[in-house]
Amino acid sequence: MGAAKRRSEVRDDVVEKLLDGHYDRVLEGFEAQIDAAADTLRRALAAMKAENTLQS
Repeated sequence: MGAAKRRSEVRDDVVEKLLDGHYDRVLEGFEAQIDAAADTLRRALAAMKAENTLQS
């Protein structure tokens, strides 16, 4: 089993990712997924409402 990273090494990795914009890109990806899911839910709701509308 390999040696565990020292705390300062882990912290350096986090700081490096923070500075190079990694977390900003991850956040943008999550926001895009949330927007896509919201759009899908809106379309599903509109389709359900249209299906429940009485037509003569």
